[in-house]
Amino acid sequence: MKTIDEMLHEIHAEQILDVATGRGDFLLTLQQQLGSFGSGIGIDIKPFDEWEAEKFSELPITFQQMDATQLDFADASFDLVSISNSLHHVSDPCKTLAEMVRVLKPGGHFILYEMFTDNQTIEQQTHTLLHQWWGKVDTASGISHRSPYTRDELVSLIECSQLSHWQLLDDVDLSGDPFDPESLNIIDKNIDKYLARTNDAALINEGVTLRQRLQTTGFQSATELFALGEKIGD
Repeated sequence: MKTIDEMLHEIHAEQILDVATGRGDFLLTLQQQLGSFGSGIGIDIKPFDEWEAEKFSELPITFQQMDATQLDFADASFDLVSISNSLHHVSDPCKTLAEMVRVLKPGGHFILYEMFTDNQTIEQQTHTLLHQWWGKVDTASGISHRSPYTRDELVSLIECSQLSHWQLLDDVDLSGDPFDPESLNIIDKNIDKYLARTNDAALINEGVTLRQRLQTTGFQSATELFALGEKIGD
């Protein structure tokens, strides 16, 4: 079985679309790892933060504010479409996947990269519990953010794409220190940010409990499903 790096290196794409791009991190990964990368567009329901723009200033990458369920692009516009750790953020995942397929050229590639919640170590469970809490806080403030999916749920959602040719790979790295001070400090600051956004006593208590869990159990990233699909030409 090929590695993710090997799969990406075999892809050559002129026009790339990254959906629900956030800070554009996955576009950077694609720019660095694809066999060839022409130009990329990142779209998100939120406007792109100007302070993030500097790292893209010399790259063929631009950003647009757009609803993932109603992509403002013509059919067959892109050689590659991707969505990374954002499917659980979109309001209608099946409609989003269908829109991504619509704008994908025949012969083009579809990449879905998403964490899942089952078969985890206790340190990975910390990641899931944190993400579920972040989702609750976001949802309470009107932001679409459901709990991350199980692997089976992700595979079922892939069927919404109506693409028949998929390669699936579980991406897990448990080599890091679950109590790495720098990583825990970053997560701790994120907990502070979310605590500041809610007045709900139950959500505040959950955040405090999760902060304690970080110190006693540690943290490791959840396993990710890397799914590479291809749109068979007409």
